[in-house]
Amino acid sequence: MTAEELKAAIAEIQADYDNIGVAVYALLKDAETSQPVKLDIEHEALEGLKSLFMESLRETISDNEEIAVLNLSSSDERLDAIYVYDLEVPAELAALETVITQDDLPLLDLNDQSLSSIKALLIEIGNNIGQIVLYKAMAPVNIFGRTSFFLKKSASRFEQLNDEFLRVSAGFQMLRINGTLLVIDLGALERSFGFHDVIKREAAVGLAAIESAKLVSNPEVLHELIDDVKYARRLTKVAKSSPVLKAGVSSANIIQFCQTFPNLVGKIRFNEAQDRILLDTKVSKDLFIKLLMDDFLTSELTRFHYTSVAKDSVDDVAPMEEQ
Repeated sequence: MTAEELKAAIAEIQADYDNIGVAVYALLKDAETSQPVKLDIEHEALEGLKSLFMESLRETISDNEEIAVLNLSSSDERLDAIYVYDLEVPAELAALETVITQDDLPLLDLNDQSLSSIKALLIEIGNNIGQIVLYKAMAPVNIFGRTSFFLKKSASRFEQLNDEFLRVSAGFQMLRINGTLLVIDLGALERSFGFHDVIKREAAVGLAAIESAKLVSNPEVLHELIDDVKYARRLTKVAKSSPVLKAGVSSANIIQFCQTFPNLVGKIRFNEAQDRILLDTKVSKDLFIKLLMDDFLTSELTRFHYTSVAKDSVDDVAPMEEQ
């Protein structure tokens, strides 16, 4: 899915605004299953939520001219980007599909459950054209319970508010549209949903690819990085979309590049035979991952050297013949 396709899908639903319906579901903390429960909300409040989140979609996506849509497995850490979730889907995120495919989900029993048990809201917005499901985490600061003391304005005086209540603000961390799960807040994903376990399994594939290429004399040091989600995601990207590995660049050419590119000279060392890379510092590990993602560039026009994380390919990668 491209940014243009995403905006078009949202615009198609927005164009039939009057016929858009809203349903809200909750995911509960410490629940035995990840099945969502439906919230029974009065019509007027639902209309307010529809307005709130349609406006949030417009501001976050529709009116954002700079936004890019990238696959999560090959993301380049741009700040203004939405990520297509193309990895193993954790059970909690599968709930975004559940609210669309199941019409008989149980209601939240307010006599049995405290609002503090709500972990996240799923806001389903749709009409005959299509459906959008938004994932919104509910931080404790947005849930007000009976353990606090609240006053509300009533005519000319204040009265005590005894009931629990939720504060629902604009913004969301993920959305599902046209069968595609998209990540808005990458940090929220990395902190939750068992994502670290998913990304570690994917990163192991990246390590296997590096080991099979026989580029590194001590590949075991890379295994230590998998426990850090930041590095695990980078290694996943290597597995899915390393231009260097895909092009089959030879070890000799890679080592020659490391010995001549200004940003790499003296920062990456080699074994005694000078035919494999030795990763013995944190800097060398970081640079090696960047190297596999072809982040070190030279302008053909100016011959200036650059480090670029964000790259949009203009041609297909073809196998490179060894020089």
